[in-house]
Amino acid sequence: MMNWDYGMNGWMGGWMWIPTVLIVALLVLGVVAVVRNVSGGTPRQTEDPLAIASRRLARGEINKDEYETVRSTLARK
Repeated sequence: MMNWDYGMNGWMGGWMWIPTVLIVALLVLGVVAVVRNVSGGTPRQTEDPLAIASRRLARGEINKDEYETVRSTLARK
């Protein structure tokens, strides 16, 4: 009677670790992605709105009247 059970010594034995490694890697990447999304990812630097308006005035993106409007609006908050 022939033994058809190749076990780990058969022709697929050398390749069976590849799917296992891929599954483990995908699980690890999935956990990392979930943790980053839940924790908010990397902390974002918040910049002072008045500093942004000042920089925009210096670059000429807004004029002095618009800057004064932004400044007075921010002072009320």
